[in-house]
Amino acid sequence: MTKRLIEIDDELLESAQDALGTTGVSDTVRAALNSAVVAHARASEVEWLVNGGMAEMADKDRRDDVWR
Repeated sequence: MTKRLIEIDDELLESAQDALGTTGVSDTVRAALNSAVVAHARASEVEWLVNGGMAEMADKDRRDDVWR
């Protein structure tokens, strides 16, 4: 883990703490970074679904094969 010195807007930090339910600066930054990673993963999954990621599940015969 690398220690970093950054400037953080106090009002933005307070808003993030309220939104994330955190109290300390480090906990808030960790939670915010984790939240960004999770949001990106969710967006990638949605994009996969929109682009036909579950197309085989629409065909009953193929769907039955998947669940066997």
